[in-house]
Formats: sequence, structure tokens, C-alpha cells
Amino acid sequence: MNAERRSRFLELYFHIVLALFSLASIGISVLGGASNTRFNENILSFTSITTLCLSLLIFGFKFGETAANHRSCYLSLQKLRANTNRDSETLNTNYIDILGHHPNHTPGDYMRLAVKNILCSEQILESPVGKKIKLGLWQRLTYTGGWVTAQISLAAFAVMPFILVYLGVDFPSALSR
Repeated sequence: MNAERRSRFLELYFHIVLALFSLASIGISVLGGASNTRFNENILSFTSITTLCLSLLIFGFKFGETAANHRSCYLSLQKLRANTNRDSETLNTNYIDILGHHPNHTPGDYMRLAVKNILCSEQILESPVGKKIKLGLWQRLTYTGGWVTAQISLAAFAVMPFILVYLGVDFPSALSR
């Protein structure tokens, strides 16, 4: 479920950022008017190239398709769990068969499942033999540091089109036209 949510988020995020970069390109080219036209051309080139790269990224990674595959995987596993007699050999065979037809999860997906509270060393999850799963302080801090870094990077990248428009458009001269 975490993998599906991550893929859906990335699909929506990159579509919005693509739209923002496209609007930034249009805004800079239409409103233009920056005192340094060479600087304005560089910003316009950057936004155009970024728009192209984002388009290729969205198309290449197929976030929506990946999310649908992850959803299909966890629904199949839930169905297996609900409808299976407890014969372990059949259960294992069906489990492996289901996983063989779906994409792999990232280590971050498993950590997101395991880390509910970074301050608590003993988590709710249990190993197959019934022992509580314990994550060390370093594992929890590494996960949290990566998560925070990713969130800051995504936010900074989403704000970039606004900064580029601000730098590329001389608003007083654009409004006086």
C-alpha cells in the first residue's frame, strides 16, 4: 500500500511540477522584459529543458501503471490470505506466484511500514517466528534523514518555477505595456 501511495504521489507531483514549469516558460516568454535579455534567455532555456526532461521522466517511469500493479499485488495477497486454508506449502506457492507477477518494492517501502514512530525502538511488526522486530537508532535516524531530505528536495523543486519567473520577468516594465 505504501508503494502504491508513493507512486500515485510521484505521478501527481511530477504532473503538477511539469505544469508549473510550462507556465513559467510561457510567463517568461510572454511577459519577458527582464533588463538582461541574455539572462532571460538562459532562464527560458532552462525551463524549456526542464519541461522536456519532466515529460520524459513521467512517461518513462510510468508511475500510474506502477501504482496500479502494486495495488493489484496487495489485493491479490489479501485475497490469498482470506481464501487460503492454512496449508503452508500451498500458501507459499501461491504467495511466490503472486509476487512473481508484480513489481518489487523499494527498501523505503518496507521501512515506511516498519517505522511508525522513530522514537520507539520496538515496532508493531513481528517476524515469521513471532519475535518483535526491533530497529536500531541508526536505522530509524537514517530513514528519517532520508525522508526529510526527500521532502525538502521535492518542495524546493516545486518552488523553482516561481523563482525562475520572478528572476526572468521585470514585472514593472511588463505591467506598463
